[in-house]
Amino acid sequence: MLTVEGLQAGYGGSQVLFGMDFEAPTGQAVSLVGRNGMGKTTTVRTLMGMLPLRGGSVVLHGRPLAGLAPHAIARLGMGLVPEGRRIFGSLSVEENLVATARRSATRGHWSLDRVLGLFPRLGERRRQSARTLSGGEQQMLAIGRALMTNPALLVLDEATEGLAPLIRREIWDCLRTLKSEGLTTLVIDKNLTEMAALLDRHHIVEKGRVVWSGTPAELASRADLAQRYLGI
Repeated sequence: MLTVEGLQAGYGGSQVLFGMDFEAPTGQAVSLVGRNGMGKTTTVRTLMGMLPLRGGSVVLHGRPLAGLAPHAIARLGMGLVPEGRRIFGSLSVEENLVATARRSATRGHWSLDRVLGLFPRLGERRRQSARTLSGGEQQMLAIGRALMTNPALLVLDEATEGLAPLIRREIWDCLRTLKSEGLTTLVIDKNLTEMAALLDRHHIVEKGRVVWSGTPAELASRADLAQRYLGI
């Protein structure tokens, strides 16, 4: 589904990514994990075309993404749940969802009713202004908004950050449902224990490179990796 090779990117005169390499195979859920400032969000921004590639390649189901604008990448099937949610506060819940809706002849079948069925709380608040929602509800809305684009690959940047344990559990349950339906997922998150039941593979990021990859079970058995790269 997604192949990233030798990815280089940065901001102005500062380079952040120094040859990122990883894959997200079709139907799998994979992660980018690491301490803050190691390049995870920069990777997401580069995948989405928000930052230009300085080197390397990004290929989404056979299509190179270099040079494409963010809206063109979204149309090719990459759906983003951004860090900080970034919902449209002046719009209602329903308006946030329909504003991004896009049908695809080859991908998914997400509709307003289906998203509200996945997140019943949003259905109860569909006429409310999005800014009146709780943090957890806003996160559900951000996920629902991405699903309304009918993505082939869902990218979630810190989707459970700052949420109460009960809400985090609800988000992870939702992601497991999406994976069971075959949706490919790239997750950036710090909750390794909660991720373990969802993910097929971790990729540890250190100073703009992937320095280790393996299964959640393999990472759990390597206390040296957690100490060295994750600050645990």
